[in-house]
Amino acid sequence: MKLEAPLNSPSVIEMNRLRMHGHDRCLACTHPDLKLNFTLDDPHTLRTSIDFTDAMTSFNGMVHGGLQAFVIDEAMTCALMGQGIYGATAELKLRYRRVVEVGPTAHIRVWAEQRYRRLHEVNAELTQNGKVCTTACARFMQQALDR
Repeated sequence: MKLEAPLNSPSVIEMNRLRMHGHDRCLACTHPDLKLNFTLDDPHTLRTSIDFTDAMTSFNGMVHGGLQAFVIDEAMTCALMGQGIYGATAELKLRYRRVVEVGPTAHIRVWAEQRYRRLHEVNAELTQNGKVCTTACARFMQQALDR
């Protein structure tokens, strides 16, 4: 595939506008234990943090892998919204490298890689105590908002 165009400059204002316009019922954006607040670090990087609770574990006190995927996917979606792009997840691949525990704050960093027409490639990593616990790569299909 050929890279079509550089990604747009990000904007917290644009991200919040799209979150309110077409993403206002999102569980990750509205649930009191999951509500993520984002910071755009540079033209292609977004970050957020989350404190996982006991209710978010699977067994042996480990944070459920599906929940990690959920918050990473949400962060990736919002990174695109910061670019003025509303996208739907077409593919999400995760690699669980270390156990994520309840207690220490987890940090998620997302960066947009490439764009091919309406297909956007995005990567992310979830860290805890300075160590990479989960990595992700995804493709999002750009969507038009109906409302």
